[in-house]
Amino acid sequence: MSETFSTAGLLGFAGSEEHLGATQVAHILGRKLLPSAYNSPGSYAAGKGYSALAKSRVFDGLHPGVSSDPSTLSQGPNTDSASGPKYTAAFSGTIIPHTGPIAKALMDRSKTLAVNVVEGRVTTPSSVTVVELPDAPDSEVHPVAKVHAPVILPIAASAAAAAACGVIGDWKTSMMIVAGMVCNGVASSSLKQGDLTFTRPVTTPGAPAGDGYLENGTEFIVLKGTESAVASVTRGRFSLRFRDEGSHQRLRTSSTLLTVQCFVQLLLVPQGTILGQFIFLLSMAISWLYNAYVSRQEQIAWERLALEDLLKAPSMKRHSLGTRTTTAVFLMQVLQPANIEEQLALLLPNNTPVWRFWRQTVAKRLREEKPDFDHVQLDDGHTFSSDEIKLLGTLLGDAQAAVDGCAKLSGSKF
Repeated sequence: MSETFSTAGLLGFAGSEEHLGATQVAHILGRKLLPSAYNSPGSYAAGKGYSALAKSRVFDGLHPGVSSDPSTLSQGPNTDSASGPKYTAAFSGTIIPHTGPIAKALMDRSKTLAVNVVEGRVTTPSSVTVVELPDAPDSEVHPVAKVHAPVILPIAASAAAAAACGVIGDWKTSMMIVAGMVCNGVASSSLKQGDLTFTRPVTTPGAPAGDGYLENGTEFIVLKGTESAVASVTRGRFSLRFRDEGSHQRLRTSSTLLTVQCFVQLLLVPQGTILGQFIFLLSMAISWLYNAYVSRQEQIAWERLALEDLLKAPSMKRHSLGTRTTTAVFLMQVLQPANIEEQLALLLPNNTPVWRFWRQTVAKRLREEKPDFDHVQLDDGHTFSSDEIKLLGTLLGDAQAAVDGCAKLSGSKF
């Protein structure tokens, strides 16, 4: 026994994020056939992740079997169903406070795009990304991500480590490495029984156009497309569908095996030889490097799955505007809803007489072929103070900046 490496058994509690991320990428997104039969750090947290996955349910009354939310396995950049931005429909008036993983992936991708700056006053800059959605994916799709995960490398490293410990006579450490390989392999095999499934609502024939916008602080995304295409973004969901309840029982068994493995390694590995513990640590280090490498692909894999495989790489153009009022008018110009004044009130809820008059004026003039806000006259029913007239002039200038910006971009379809 050695005090030098007695902490080796604690590795069952370390590296959990990388372990779960690698498992998610390889066996849920990539559906790799070869199980992850290698001794890996983070088995305790992995056991908790499998337990949560076994307990989770996604309501799906139209299909046999039971489903789970894959976001319960890993808390990385994945499928959290409540993580997407707010959505407002331009024509139906529908508001969805929290959208899903497709909308979140779209918002994340938009922040990486080059920006076209719309000229005008600058106070609180906002960004508007206009997305032209192609035809919607089917109401049910079973996507598979292209993931580069050479799992044979950590498997070979763990097998070599177990053999090396056997050669030097450290059978306790060798058995713990083999136990880790078996537990991790069984657990990953239980995931392969789940089928990653994307579903979206089937839209009603004759439904209004699906155009609307996603909103997250100063970030806006305009969605232009059919109702079903927009529904794929706003209400599309991922689930891990299993054939029967027995599959969930296997997940619970995997959780138990990983947890027990962690505590048994904690007790027995420190009793091995110094060289055996060093070999154990080396195999764990190789597994951790592999997990970290694969885990780093998680966000890219989810985005590629959502935006390229499902949405067919929609056209996206990002614009920067200097004020909230300019942004609101720009959104109305792009979307052209029938209830402009009501939409402006949602974006700019200020309820003073000046703001009400401004919204009425903008809504009326945006319906004209060539909106003009430089020559607005007050009628006899509106009397404002000098400060209010100054504010009104500033707000109308913002509206004109938005109209001019749209006019310059109209040739490129925004």
